Amino acid sequence: MSSKVKSQAPGRFRALCGRARQCRLLLPIILLSALFPDSIFAQDAADSGSECQLKDLVAKLRVDGKLVGLGAMIMVDGQVVDSSVDGERKVGSGVPLAIGDRFHLGSITKSMTATMIGRLVDSGRMTFADTIAECFPGENIHEAWKAVTFRQLLTHTSGASANFPIMLSFSRPELGEQSTKAQRKQVLLLLAKQPEHAVGTEHVYSNLGYTIAGAMAEEVTGKHWEELIKDEVFQPLHLNTAGFGPPSSPDDSLPEPRGHTSLFGWKLAIEDTDDNTFIIGPAGIVHMSLNDLCVYATEHMRGELGEGKLLSDDIFRQLHLPALENYACGWALQEPSDEIPHQLYWHNGSNKMWYALVVFIPEIKTVVAVTSNEGNVPAAETAAWEIVSFAAGQQSDNGKPEAHPCVQPELGE
Repeated sequence: MSSKVKSQAPGRFRALCGRARQCRLLLPIILLSALFPDSIFAQDAADSGSECQLKDLVAKLRVDGKLVGLGAMIMVDGQVVDSSVDGERKVGSGVPLAIGDRFHLGSITKSMTATMIGRLVDSGRMTFADTIAECFPGENIHEAWKAVTFRQLLTHTSGASANFPIMLSFSRPELGEQSTKAQRKQVLLLLAKQPEHAVGTEHVYSNLGYTIAGAMAEEVTGKHWEELIKDEVFQPLHLNTAGFGPPSSPDDSLPEPRGHTSLFGWKLAIEDTDDNTFIIGPAGIVHMSLNDLCVYATEHMRGELGEGKLLSDDIFRQLHLPALENYACGWALQEPSDEIPHQLYWHNGSNKMWYALVVFIPEIKTVVAVTSNEGNVPAAETAAWEIVSFAAGQQSDNGKPEAHPCVQPELGE
């Protein structure tokens, strides 16, 4: 990724899905499985100087970044025009990634929580101006919190700090009744105290703020957050691979990828239950396939163009309207640059064991999704924005990516 693109992908939005639980160390560490494989699943890469398709670029970037796995999909006006995955579901397993695999999305979940709230607004069940005091009547709410609105929470201007206290990340309530009760308790404890930042005039990227917004929606509707996401986002868009937490992959058959972390340079596969605490579910615990992620972002792109079906044009405009730091409701707005000469909306996410980025570019009706099953955010992010640049810069008039200069992946160091 060029420095130009890096400079326009604000660092505060990188890997911002909250403090993940410390991964359990895998013992014994098996030497052969811990050493990073040298592109044993790389697709046929082009020779230096030849034209490169997406599969060549994905293979090269995965090896260059020493990533366990990397996947990408490009969708133009709702149609997949290119896709590729490279690497393994689990390091050293010999089981290759497949294009339909599910990946943890981290903070991309935030835009889904905002979209769900947009649906509730569209149907008249609430408004973006509804306040914390209105949603929690009779509770002990600090005066400074009372007038904070849904929109301020969704644009990170509510005064909330970035995260709950770190010890809360070790709390493991089951998703559903347990996590809802634990979440409500922690939210109300927080709201009884003064906000840590200026309300409405300061931007602080906040997992905590989205957790409050999710709890408010639960309070208004009487439904768990995950039920609301299913009812208002997953089902209407037919996102059949969507779920919560890491994708289930409990045995050596590895039906889905495992996330990975690093310890002293060793790649370690984590358990398929390791994730953020479900208490912060509204901020970052959704998983789905590349295709479903593209379908989801395509609906937002169409909404920006006045062609959406999930929400009214007015609600889409409100969700995409930036506040401070060019951050809207679960989407960051990036202006045209030398690298990507189009205005685009994007968000990424990581729980320190996975990485994902999704971008939609209304002007060329293009969506790009990139995922990796490890938490090396700098390497994964570099690869992801390189793929976005490829997709945007090489988009031809007929809606298909043109060829792109590429070099063969360098194996090893």
